[in-house]
Amino acid sequence: MNALALIGLLAQTAETVVETNVSAGQQSFMQLVLSANIVVQLTLLLLVFFSVVSWAIIGSKYRQLKKNKKRSNRFFQFFWQAKSVDAIVAKGNFRVSPAFNIFKVGVDTVRDNRDPRAAQVVEKEIKRATEDEIEQMEYGIPFLATTASACPFLGLFGTVWGVLFAFWKIGRTGTSSLAIIGPHLAEALLTTAIGLIAAIPAIIFYNYYVTRVRVMSKDLSDFADDLNTRIDREYFSAV
Repeated sequence: MNALALIGLLAQTAETVVETNVSAGQQSFMQLVLSANIVVQLTLLLLVFFSVVSWAIIGSKYRQLKKNKKRSNRFFQFFWQAKSVDAIVAKGNFRVSPAFNIFKVGVDTVRDNRDPRAAQVVEKEIKRATEDEIEQMEYGIPFLATTASACPFLGLFGTVWGVLFAFWKIGRTGTSSLAIIGPHLAEALLTTAIGLIAAIPAIIFYNYYVTRVRVMSKDLSDFADDLNTRIDREYFSAV
């Protein structure tokens, strides 16, 4: 009986020493994460996933929208400077852009449908191409909104779970010493911090990209209307 009591005392003493070392700063940030509760670790892993994917979308979307706007503006300028749609086709050398893709769909449809009644078919195909280009620009942006709305709550969940685990630790050890519960409170608050780090950039760039896509979508829609008018005048009205 005495031997069992001695073993229990030694185990409790060893556990207290390990936790005291953590609270005293003898473990690194990574060691704090690795020694965290499994639920907290999974929450942190999920938050890191959201953050990494969000930054990947932010970077790729910035390059995509910048390239699309620059190339489309050049095509808009050439479109209005050209005397006719045939003159644009004759040039035949344009860099791929949303505006050019819409134009190409319209011209290809005209070539396949020269009947005057095909004007509605051309208009429908141009509208569909415009919607496809807008959808391509919007792709991935909703994930930023999901990150911005979900990550703070995931961080809060990890914090609540960590605090509950700290109270459970108090109940098990019978002491409220900071050396015992400090590491658990630290890992709990860490999830809130990571959640905000993931959510704040996501909401900032989400609003930024939504505004840019809205402006570019209006430009493409206006261009589609102008293209329809020009095709109808040059190919169908004269028939």
